[in-house]
Amino acid sequence: MKIPAIRLPVLCCFLSIMPAARAGQDMPAPAQAAPSLPARTGSIFEAGTIELQSGMGAYWSFIPDGSERPDLDYTLSTYRLGIMLSDVHGDGWLRGNTEFLLEGFYGSVITGPGDWLAGGALQLRYNFVQPEAKWIPYFQIGAGGLWNDIHKDKSQELIGQSFEFNLQATLGLRRQINSRWGVTLEGGYRHISNADLADRNRGLDSLGFLVGLVRTF
Repeated sequence: MKIPAIRLPVLCCFLSIMPAARAGQDMPAPAQAAPSLPARTGSIFEAGTIELQSGMGAYWSFIPDGSERPDLDYTLSTYRLGIMLSDVHGDGWLRGNTEFLLEGFYGSVITGPGDWLAGGALQLRYNFVQPEAKWIPYFQIGAGGLWNDIHKDKSQELIGQSFEFNLQATLGLRRQINSRWGVTLEGGYRHISNADLADRNRGLDSLGFLVGLVRTF
């Protein structure tokens, strides 16, 4: 059968399009978008969580080397801003996370020379967090500085100048009431001295406790 000349180009064009259309049915689907980042869990021990903490208690001096030193005991009020540095990780009783805290404190002398001391410290805490636990033990260490009027009493050699360094080591227990509020009880050691920057520097070593309140944001 003869095909009219005017229809021949149209037919050729149609036949050339058909294989391409059929091949298009076998083309792979577009690549799926990359999965989104995991959602935040809402845990108070998740990295980036911020806390405000306050505490009140007292510290009593002791003499580690057995030498004669005057008693110097003081009350202590502390205020801390904390941020969780990591999510909970690990297994067993070591399961937990790390927290950084910035502390400011004020104390009133109740036994011994002087009236007050005040300062701040940087602290690093490890929270021992078990699944679904409401009681969370923790351990923290810290270092900083303080000002005082104890040095004005020349009869004592514990503290020799207005600015002194302080070192800390603490064991604590936290009771979580709900997702926002918790209470703490901690016992610790504090050392005050001036690294021989003054003539008097026998140092003050104290043991004590703090009862606190925690607000999580």
